[in-house]
Amino acid sequence: MAKLKKPASITKDEFKSQKFDELTQGRSFTASDIPTLAMLCHWHQIAQQCIDDMQTQDGIQVAYMNKLDDLKALPQIAVLKQASAEIRALNKQLGINDQAQNQDKKKTKKASLLTLVVKDRAKKSGGA
Repeated sequence: MAKLKKPASITKDEFKSQKFDELTQGRSFTASDIPTLAMLCHWHQIAQQCIDDMQTQDGIQVAYMNKLDDLKALPQIAVLKQASAEIRALNKQLGINDQAQNQDKKKTKKASLLTLVVKDRAKKSGGA
């Protein structure tokens, strides 16, 4: 597995460079995937910036009062939502599984339990 050459726009930014390393570690990508990986790093940075912007000393800020005393949602919420959607789409395009592994294990356990119940009932009805 050859190491991909980071684009200059990724190398010069510490956050993007670390994200690029994180995304490519243990995965096989080709040189043609580099622009998509760069875009993915960019969206990750946008998402992180939105999260940082909403963080306050007291927790998280999601709304503000405008000059007319109207309560408005922070624009970062919409941007974060878009960034999240872009990240999922780019992950899918690159074949990166962004699903939690525990969910897969739970599905397997449920399937196994269901299989046992079905087999048990089949055994009981066949023996009666």
